Amino acid sequence: MNKIAVIIFTYKRAILLQNCLETLLKNFKNLNFPIHVIYHYDKAHENSYLKLQEYFKNKDIKFYKREKVLFFKWISKLLRPLNLLWILRWPILLKEMNNFKELLENILEKIDSKFVTLCPDDMIYFEETLVDDSALKFLNEKGDNYQYRYFTSDQFKIPHNINKNLKKKYFYANNKQNYFSWSFKDKFASGVWKYRFTVEGTVYNTKSLLKFLKPVIYHNPITLEAIGLWESKIRNYFHNGLSSVNRTAATYQVNNVQNLVNTASARFDSNLMMQAYNLGYKFLYNENDFYENYCDTIPKNLYFYKDDINNKINYEDLKSLISKINY
Repeated sequence: MNKIAVIIFTYKRAILLQNCLETLLKNFKNLNFPIHVIYHYDKAHENSYLKLQEYFKNKDIKFYKREKVLFFKWISKLLRPLNLLWILRWPILLKEMNNFKELLENILEKIDSKFVTLCPDDMIYFEETLVDDSALKFLNEKGDNYQYRYFTSDQFKIPHNINKNLKKKYFYANNKQNYFSWSFKDKFASGVWKYRFTVEGTVYNTKSLLKFLKPVIYHNPITLEAIGLWESKIRNYFHNGLSSVNRTAATYQVNNVQNLVNTASARFDSNLMMQAYNLGYKFLYNENDFYENYCDTIPKNLYFYKDDINNKINYEDLKSLISKINY
């Protein structure tokens, strides 16, 4: 079985990252160690990340803190015409210059796995996730052209259902349908099936991803994905998709901690959840939410527990409790 390196991006959501890491360690069978976590420093949330690092101190996980950088670090990248276009589209690139790009690409250069997957901190590996070697063979032989997704499924409902005219080819493993292929260039590809670059639960050839990213300017996971999407189209990268037939991991979209793009999510307060985490509460996800076959998994309610998982408290009650403590 081929191993896959994992790079996780996180910001203001240590409580979600804990679930991500615990389910990753339990269910991601291709896991290559160490796990790499790049986190965006925020003063109010720093204690929660220190708490999380202490919790996982006996696991092979490396944490990297994003920091601001001086303008001259990016000068060479500004000479590339496409990068000037991205700066015009996202001026915040210059306003919030940091070492996210440097950290990510340094990790890609040093990892010893041929394959790497990117994922955000709200990813939950709710079932056993195993990428078959036959699928990884495509990435190994034609890494510039292929990607593999384990967060998608051929059973998705509208608006990310598969058009019946989209050409697909199914592949078998252990005598059952395991994954399928399609082309992002297919005129019938729509919704998530035409977005050829994502940082959510997607496996890439490590060298191909590094080569793709080297000339590109980006400063966080949001601009990485947004700009990467356009760059992949312009430069003809990752135009063939492979997807698991059954989704085994997905983002649990409890809130949105950025405002660069309009991402579908619930609106549960990240600061409240941080306070809950610092008080010793853990976050419970409802596994049934993932089986409704919507691409976006948006919970209607959240539950937390402290010592006894059977003694759980819902979000509104937790909110009242913390309000009394703060008062």
